Amino acid sequence: MIPSQAPGNLPHPWSSRFRQFCGQCLEATQWDPFRLSVQTILAVLISYSLAQWLRLPEPSWAVFSALYVIQGSIGGTLTAAKDRVLGAVLGALIALFCVYLIGLGGWRTILSLLAGIGTMSFIAGVMPRFSYGLVPVAILIVAPDMELIEDALLKIAAIALGATAGAAASVLILPRHARRSAEQHLAQALAGCSALLSTCMEKSLNQDSADLQKEHERIARELTAAGAMVQQTLRRPGQGEYIPLMPLLKHTERMWYTLAMADRLSACPLPKDASDRLVEPVQNATREVEQFLCEVGQALVGRKLLTPSTGIRSPACDVASAVESMRLEGLLDRLRREEAEQVFGLSLTWQQLRRNMDDILKTARGTSEERTA
Repeated sequence: MIPSQAPGNLPHPWSSRFRQFCGQCLEATQWDPFRLSVQTILAVLISYSLAQWLRLPEPSWAVFSALYVIQGSIGGTLTAAKDRVLGAVLGALIALFCVYLIGLGGWRTILSLLAGIGTMSFIAGVMPRFSYGLVPVAILIVAPDMELIEDALLKIAAIALGATAGAAASVLILPRHARRSAEQHLAQALAGCSALLSTCMEKSLNQDSADLQKEHERIARELTAAGAMVQQTLRRPGQGEYIPLMPLLKHTERMWYTLAMADRLSACPLPKDASDRLVEPVQNATREVEQFLCEVGQALVGRKLLTPSTGIRSPACDVASAVESMRLEGLLDRLRREEAEQVFGLSLTWQQLRRNMDDILKTARGTSEERTA
């Protein structure tokens, strides 16, 4: 990778801070599998114990409900628990209504099942969060108890018990807020973009043969995790100003797409004459991008907007100016067509990176946003 060093071989202060907070983010996200396992175990124990203590006839409903409401964050778990209970209530009401109007036995059971499943499927299609309602509809019609209404109430109670147990486990054991997790995953994605850019430029300038697939996989993994966490956020108005995560996620994805173009350009090294002329502006520009992404990542980790004084030092301009000078001097005319196209492609890549950075900067400075869980 291109070294980010100041004169005298001393590392930039922001470089060490960048590595430090990326390490903290990575360490935090690596706890997720352990945290989810512990929360799931506790949720199952609570739901089963309470179901036995309350003498519910089918404690398995409570246990299954607890298993499937545990999400990656408090916000996601609470939302899943609420939707599961509401879906169960809605499904039970639809099942009772169909049985009351159509009846059970023979063709009536089939007709009730078709009407109930059809109605609930339509509702779930419009509001997917209520899709669990299909389960009580099918169970109450296909395998009804002698006391249908009592059976429906008991199943709803068991489902609510399991959902509550899952929510309690999410809050009590290693609680994880969706926004905090999204911020850390986005910081990791920005760190991956920084590393990918540095390696791409090194390959283009110095004939490096580094494999960039792992960096692409890392960025994809972190962006996917960040997107999932953003979807689980709970809004709490009037509690602070943070960087808007969804726009930042989209702009980071676009920067990644630009870096994919830089990756393709780095498949063949630049010709020596072009490399000698571009090495300094490209390395300087790369350091500027690394510093910029560092500042955005620090703002994310610090849960604050990027300070208005932070700006972009026009890294693309220096590269574009160097390429234009080469063109005016006739250096590009002496290159093969493929080599000249590669040089122009590099210039266009840096111009697109500048636009990506402008978008990220505007988002990171933000205006105001409701705090999310």
